[in-house]
Amino acid sequence: MVRAHEADDNISGHALMATAPPDAHITNCPEEKYPHQMPDVKMPDLMKLLDLSNRLPLDGEITPIMAWAKIIQNDNFRTLSKEDIELMKGELLAKVRCYGFGAVLEEFEVSDALMTALAGKFSNGATPLA
Repeated sequence: MVRAHEADDNISGHALMATAPPDAHITNCPEEKYPHQMPDVKMPDLMKLLDLSNRLPLDGEITPIMAWAKIIQNDNFRTLSKEDIELMKGELLAKVRCYGFGAVLEEFEVSDALMTALAGKFSNGATPLA
């Protein structure tokens, strides 16, 4: 990660993410990859994030937490395998756009990815749940 040499009050964007290396690591070891881990976020925190994201005026776009909520709330979610979910994750990851205020993707892309995953489950004549 490269960060401009600016005062801390001018740092923004990805440099503020929980997964970003600390400033001291960037300064002291600029060539060394930082061995970070994703934070262990508990369900109440995810629900708060979902609640906050639902208040944003996104106009056809949704945040990643909203996308996963949409997928999990689908009546046929339990028919998906871990591999199905990993494929959806990879497909959707490529469609996420990150602006200065956060990541979003088009809501229809989430619906398309989910329908594609479910289509494979029900192509043998089984009926999806309504």
